[in-house]
Amino acid sequence: MLQKAFRGVALGVALILLVACDSAEERAEKHFQAALEYLENGDFARATIEFRNVFKLNGKHKEARLTYAKMRRDAGNVPEAYGQYLRLVEQYPDNLEGRRALAQMAALSGDWEEAERHVGEAAEQAPEDTVVRAVLASLAYREALEAEDEAAMGQAVEQAEALIVEAPELVIPHFIVVNDWGRQQRWPEALEALAAALAVSPETRRFHDIRLAVLGQLGRDDETEAALEEMVERFPADPGIQSSLISWYMARNDLEATESFLRRRIDPDEDDPQNRMALLQFLAGTSGPDAAIAEIDRMLAGELAHRPLYQALRAGQRFEAGATDAAIAELQAVIAASEPSADLNDARVVLAHMLLATNDEIGARALVDEVLAADTGHVGAVKLRAGWLIGDDRTGDAIVLLRAALGDSPRDAELMTLLANAHQRDGNRDLMAEMLSLAVEASGSAPEESLRYAEYLVREDNANLAAGVLTDALGRQPGNVQLLTRLGQIHILGRDWRSAQKSIDRLEAQGDGTAAQVQALTAGLLAAQGYVETLMSYLEDLSDEGGSVGDMAEIGIVRAHVRNDDLEAAQAYLDRALEDAPEDVVLRFLQASVLAGMGKQDQAVAVYRTLLEERPKSERTWIALYVLLSGTDTAQADEVLGQALSALPDSAALKWIKAGALEAQGDIEGAIDVYEALYKADSNSVVVANNLASLLVAARDDAESLDQAYRIARRLRNSQVPHFSDTYGWIAYRRGDYDAALKHLEFAARQLPGEPTVLYHLGATYAALSRNTEARATLEKVTELEQVSEDLAQKIQAAIADLTTPAENGN
Repeated sequence: MLQKAFRGVALGVALILLVACDSAEERAEKHFQAALEYLENGDFARATIEFRNVFKLNGKHKEARLTYAKMRRDAGNVPEAYGQYLRLVEQYPDNLEGRRALAQMAALSGDWEEAERHVGEAAEQAPEDTVVRAVLASLAYREALEAEDEAAMGQAVEQAEALIVEAPELVIPHFIVVNDWGRQQRWPEALEALAAALAVSPETRRFHDIRLAVLGQLGRDDETEAALEEMVERFPADPGIQSSLISWYMARNDLEATESFLRRRIDPDEDDPQNRMALLQFLAGTSGPDAAIAEIDRMLAGELAHRPLYQALRAGQRFEAGATDAAIAELQAVIAASEPSADLNDARVVLAHMLLATNDEIGARALVDEVLAADTGHVGAVKLRAGWLIGDDRTGDAIVLLRAALGDSPRDAELMTLLANAHQRDGNRDLMAEMLSLAVEASGSAPEESLRYAEYLVREDNANLAAGVLTDALGRQPGNVQLLTRLGQIHILGRDWRSAQKSIDRLEAQGDGTAAQVQALTAGLLAAQGYVETLMSYLEDLSDEGGSVGDMAEIGIVRAHVRNDDLEAAQAYLDRALEDAPEDVVLRFLQASVLAGMGKQDQAVAVYRTLLEERPKSERTWIALYVLLSGTDTAQADEVLGQALSALPDSAALKWIKAGALEAQGDIEGAIDVYEALYKADSNSVVVANNLASLLVAARDDAESLDQAYRIARRLRNSQVPHFSDTYGWIAYRRGDYDAALKHLEFAARQLPGEPTVLYHLGATYAALSRNTEARATLEKVTELEQVSEDLAQKIQAAIADLTTPAENGN
């Protein structure tokens, strides 16, 4: 009876659950229908609420997920749309619409692995679908580009052109065609293709960016200006575009047009301070702090929202003008009198920057803590805290903080740059490169971001791509001297003589202010081409002009003689030059350097000491004298180093030399102390980080020091510098991570086959992995090398003795 009753209860519960389940699905459907109604009426906020109710009740509602994903995509929120489509295909792997959308979005964002995965699934169901064919064409074009297969590239372009006729609304085929015309440097055709692309998709920002670069290549200044103005109107929320247009005006020294544009952007009835702040920044940069203060005072005289913010900016301008104490006091008074608000938080961040500039980091940190306690996502405060976290090697915390901030400010180039720094410090070079690239895009190819990414690409032996990045930036600012100079240097590096000369010509057209850059690039171009006699003649002509340009030329002439091993000719040239200018500091320094090279040490020392009597703060001269003496008289060199540090106690270069000297003398703890001071002053120095981490792991065995070494050395992961790879590998070994150690130490040993310490580290790692045959062979190589220290020789003999025979370990 009881069993029967129990079955009845169980059945009743099951029925209740079934009814509840049906009820939940029914309620989800009602919310879905309500969402569709709101969507039809354009009420996206309420539609979003209804969609969320659907998913709470029925997370597998296919139609709701599809509709919501499309809504977010249409609104421009690609990351959220991508996540929604991804959840859809996880639940319904055969859903064609979801796969098509994912493949398309992945291809447009450059995530080729994801594009290939999703389009493969879609192609099985609908191989003739236009979106599927477009993505497949883009994948084929990319693969052909990497393989430098002209025929395959041509086929992909033909497919894209056919798709443009068949489905002109698709963006991807336009990208393929535009990219190929650009690759061939057929700029008129590229511009025509861009016109067609923009007619179809005027909201695609990348098409506008490419058009600017193409117009720059064609030298169509009027059209470039019109294109920038169009972009300002089309993308009003993007400050990078406005900055590009302002830079365009400024490059032509058209201050009147710049100011007029900025004033037109200000709506008296608008609360948003962005346009007013842009005007103030312009006035401060062109007319000085007084002009900006006068403008702020005019603004404050009227009815104005965000008063604490403008008062903070006023104090900031006074600070820039040199009234630091008064400006800080003024801003502190503003903050004390203000009610809690977003403007108050902005004012606190401005004050934090002032305190940092006056070396009050404790006060700055306290202000940032106050701001983030009130607003965890305040971008200005996040940037400051992230910078401190990175400097303290708390890269994980910095990455979490910056990623959250980027979620709220997805086009903030400074946040992306900080995140790139955090990834670099953490040793993740791929993510660093991605963030540097995104920062360039978000900034509208601004000079600073473009130069930073280009430098990374050059270090990665990708000079062609670096040149492309700088060329895009010059499309926005064709007269930027830094961009033109670096582009010329990269062309010389890549032995692209014609392009290098074009950069020189463009610099020369800027006027007298670029004379030094033109001359340096010309000399570099001649030297790289091997025109030694022409270079010598060119430099001698420059030396006749005198001044700083003459100094550069004289240095170039002496260097050329030294490279040719003709020290007598160098000395003869300097003797003649010193007859005309016996007090010239540069000539006398060069004279001492040549005398040292000729073995005339006493004469060189005498010249250096005379120079130091006249200029005791000359770091370069102290270093030259120390280096000269360190080769023959260690005691005297140490005395000179002490004198140098007394004269220049804050010199990082001299402290660096001191650390090296202490290490050479066996005072490792003393060297660590110096490196720790250097690292505290500038934790961004990769070389300081390497040396400090290397000494910590070599000299100490405690867990705290090993952890410190690891935190400092994480940025060295996967480095292409073999000494850095050795440092990271040995730290990994000491921490027991032998697989990571092996990867890095094998690379270091391949690059440094004659370095005893590197081979010892690799041999020890082989032994730890029980690869004893390789361990023995590697360690025995060291015994065959010269200049193995006694301490290292003992360690190697002990390591060999500890090895088992090959038969015992099967190796």
